[in-house]
Amino acid sequence: MMCNITAIIVTFNRLDKLKLTIEKSLSEEFNCIIIINNNSNDGSQEYLNTFDNNNLIVKHLNNNIGGAGGFNIGFEVALKNTQSDWIVCFDDDAYPQSGAIKKFKQLELDNETCAVAAAVFLPDNSISVMNRVRNNPFKSLKTLLRVLTKKESLYISNEFYKGSDNTIIDASTFVGFFIRTELIQKIGLPRKELFICADDLIYTLNLTSLGYKLLFVPSVKFFHDCHTLINNMDVYHPMWKVYYTYRNRIEMYRVSSRWLYLPVTFLQIVPWIMKIKYYENKRLFLKLLTLAIKDALVHDFSKTHPEILSIVDKYE
Repeated sequence: MMCNITAIIVTFNRLDKLKLTIEKSLSEEFNCIIIINNNSNDGSQEYLNTFDNNNLIVKHLNNNIGGAGGFNIGFEVALKNTQSDWIVCFDDDAYPQSGAIKKFKQLELDNETCAVAAAVFLPDNSISVMNRVRNNPFKSLKTLLRVLTKKESLYISNEFYKGSDNTIIDASTFVGFFIRTELIQKIGLPRKELFICADDLIYTLNLTSLGYKLLFVPSVKFFHDCHTLINNMDVYHPMWKVYYTYRNRIEMYRVSSRWLYLPVTFLQIVPWIMKIKYYENKRLFLKLLTLAIKDALVHDFSKTHPEILSIVDKYE
């Protein structure tokens, strides 16, 4: 498959990891690499300004608009400034396995395949839990019942990661996510107002709910040197992440379950409230959780990150 591929990397205050990501990316067969700097203050801007490479586009933003905002800008820059057939995105602490892009270009994809999700691993070669690809349990009553009775999992099994067979999925994160540029022109850019948390799952769930084919390809591998934001107790630090996590999670339910999202959401509220025992500042947790639920239910995504930070400051 002969094609032009543009990489989009969003960075914020992770200079040490960004250096490795750029090094690994420059060694791959990308036609262009776009880096969106989310107003980092750790020397990233000065470092990025040292590059003189025609295939590297750097855009410095005046404000931190989150991963969602960064990918929104990155997609737009790619559409306006490159002749790419495909765009692939990943974080500043992620990178393709050596030769991954060459492998992607060698794939024989049918015309119906509009997006591809790579297999994402941690540096120790274990599967990155944060980036597990998944299916939508609400796509049919049969699937929902199988998931509820634990006869089927939301997530693609380890066997698919170990194997060589490609399989159709419903959702993936933005690490190692490839999408045809012509599809972006049809379905639009990632939603920048989501800031962070589940923005990628919402985008890919919307894509597949519209009937477009997303394929998991285990032979194309990425690494993600990350410390998951969500631990086994579903606890978030710093605490401003509580707001985005629950607000966007409800939006994800709305996109994936459609008319069922209200009962699904209300079934989750009590378990979410029970998480209060893991937080020292219980008053702040309840404030952020309540605000997240209210804003999601009325579909209000207008609050800026400084506004959320000001709420945190008020209650700390």
